[in-house]
Amino acid sequence: MRCYACNKNLNDFESTRKDSEGNYLDLCNHCYHEIQADINAEERQDLSKGDDEMFDDDEWIELDFDLDEE
Repeated sequence: MRCYACNKNLNDFESTRKDSEGNYLDLCNHCYHEIQADINAEERQDLSKGDDEMFDDDEWIELDFDLDEE
């Protein structure tokens, strides 16, 4: 399973996160963090490894895309 927003592979914890209606969110922790305050989600804490990162608003992920590739 991949994140709908950034296409990152989801771990078990991320791929089992559901909204309040029981629909899977399919968002990685970073992308979920962006909407976390706006949505009530159910998470399986038993699948969290403790190293699942939630990012600060200040953190920036640099994607390495070379658009000038021939």
